[in-house]
Amino acid sequence: MALMSTVGPAWAAPTSTPPTPAPALAPTSTPTPTPAQTPTQTSIPAPAPRPLRVGRLELDSPVLIAPMVGITDAPFRALARELGAGLVSAEMTAAEAVVRLIPRTMELLSFDPAVGPVAAQLVGCDPGVMAEAAAICADRGAMVVDVNLGCPVPRVTGRGSGAALARDVHATARVVQAMVEAVDVPVTAKMRLGWDHSSINAPELSRALEDVGCAMVTVHGRTRAQRYQGQADWQEIARVKRAVRIPVVGSGDVTDAGEIRRRLLAGEVDGVVIARGALGNLWFIRQAVRHVATGEVLPDLGFAERIALTRRHLDLLIDHHGEARALVVGRKYVAWTIKGCNGAARLRAMVQGLVTRADLDVILGQALEAGLGPGGWFHPIFTSGEG
Repeated sequence: MALMSTVGPAWAAPTSTPPTPAPALAPTSTPTPTPAQTPTQTSIPAPAPRPLRVGRLELDSPVLIAPMVGITDAPFRALARELGAGLVSAEMTAAEAVVRLIPRTMELLSFDPAVGPVAAQLVGCDPGVMAEAAAICADRGAMVVDVNLGCPVPRVTGRGSGAALARDVHATARVVQAMVEAVDVPVTAKMRLGWDHSSINAPELSRALEDVGCAMVTVHGRTRAQRYQGQADWQEIARVKRAVRIPVVGSGDVTDAGEIRRRLLAGEVDGVVIARGALGNLWFIRQAVRHVATGEVLPDLGFAERIALTRRHLDLLIDHHGEARALVVGRKYVAWTIKGCNGAARLRAMVQGLVTRADLDVILGQALEAGLGPGGWFHPIFTSGEG
């Protein structure tokens, strides 16, 4: 599936009008030899991972974006696709709210046909409700429907959903089977290693889901008890890969493009999910996608380019939500961008009063003038809403 217009390797400084996306990525095939090359100097392309197929859907990159509550709205998904992500997802939605057609929930499931492939992620534990909700998501344009089996927060697990549902392999299989039978699009699942280290069941659970038609599993390399503490265990994720035939995608502490490529080429996983690693640094998506495909290492963005990328994101938010709401939603992105610059404390105070495009121009303009501080970029910590 073709990408949307693609962000180029550099960004213009922020202006009062939305920047125009730069030309698409250069082809990743072997370049034509120049006259200076001899016949024995043929360029050899770097090895690339195998294509990732989810049911009948072939993705153009095995670098995927996790659903994140309060983050992966339609503008974020559009920008992630521009940056090359193979699959983007709406944030986790409660199946009960979907079948009741709650307006705010249905807004989260608003899919632009020009931005895809896109997944919907449902959380719940009743097979009939999950099946009905899956059908609604597919009818609204979701090309994949994912079931959340990893969310660790008490308001979800206390209702027997998320990581709590995954404790019962048979009950989970009944839910996924009902969803598979209800829709024509692939049904996938995102899980953790287990409830705690004494009850790791991801290989067993993945086999059971494969048996009922699940098209792919994503495994976060922590237990529910760990939440987001400690290190993700990619050896355990690789054990799930060896246990099933369907694609296995790894998740957890994905912040290094070289490590992503190494894991894919080694066959430890079939794909990798980026989540918190992209927050405050959306350019990491492009760096990972390009490095996985070609072995090329793209440099980090400069200060002005990074500010312009944030401006691009805010322009998309304004187009989607309208100025008033978008600039409230977008305050966190502006704050993350400017936190590493000189005089950041004063500018962050200004962000709290951000209500117009003119305010945005002033804040970003002053940040650009101040320049990056000695501490370097700030990396936000996101600890909820992503399993």
